[in-house]
Amino acid sequence: MCIILVLACININTQRRKIQLEMEFFMKSYNINRESPVPVYYQVAADLRNRINNGEWGSNGQLDSESELIEQYSVSRVTLRQALAELEKDDLIKRSRGKRSVVNDNPKQFIHQLRYSLVSGNYETDSEHPISAEMLELKKIDNPYKSVCETLKLKEGESAIYFKRLFQCDNRPIAIGRSWLPCKLVPDLEKDGLINNSLSQTMKERYHLNIVRVDDILETVRASLSDSQLLNSAYDTPLINIKGISYLDNGLPLESSNTLWLGDRVRFALSFTKSNDTFHMHST
Repeated sequence: MCIILVLACININTQRRKIQLEMEFFMKSYNINRESPVPVYYQVAADLRNRINNGEWGSNGQLDSESELIEQYSVSRVTLRQALAELEKDDLIKRSRGKRSVVNDNPKQFIHQLRYSLVSGNYETDSEHPISAEMLELKKIDNPYKSVCETLKLKEGESAIYFKRLFQCDNRPIAIGRSWLPCKLVPDLEKDGLINNSLSQTMKERYHLNIVRVDDILETVRASLSDSQLLNSAYDTPLINIKGISYLDNGLPLESSNTLWLGDRVRFALSFTKSNDTFHMHST
């Protein structure tokens, strides 16, 4: 009889402790307002940001595992990873496949000025976020696509130079750049390559070409399977596609470029100046 009473008391205490833990869990600010017009992943990101700023995991500390965070917020793994991507974009955390996210002790957002050097696929070194380029393809194309011929004003039978580069920031892929140029303006480029892997330096020093105007278009696209593999991103990750056409001082198009930026890692800054009651984009 005594044993039964002892076991009963243990069971009651266990249940009480379980209820207490559940109450402590739900008293935390992990609940999400699903009636709010604010997307759930953004609410989760905002709450995680507050927890990081309050020092819950400390500097360089590991966040709770994905499974634990999913349970805390009662969301899907896809939603949680969207939230973590927001924090990674703001450089608050560092993510590695198969490991817990780590709090960044010195967060610096990647914000790039939108200017010719970016639109044309030429990237200047930034002291906080240096960008490196790796040449993936460089070749001469004898029969370019019709759209390339129209953009570069190529006549029948004229060839184009095509090259593809992978850009990395902090040793992680961040963009894929593709460019087409008329062979007649850049002879032997496919053999000699770029000077210091820089298109602008090559155009200036080897070919003495002066670019005076750039037209560009920004759009959001989905990554192809091959591009997502190169960028080490999920197949459905949004990309910011920047299409640029650069022109010489004689009006001829020099380059048609197409650069795909990881939409969950990049922000662009634009500056405008006012002239004659009209605002114009300012190159900084």
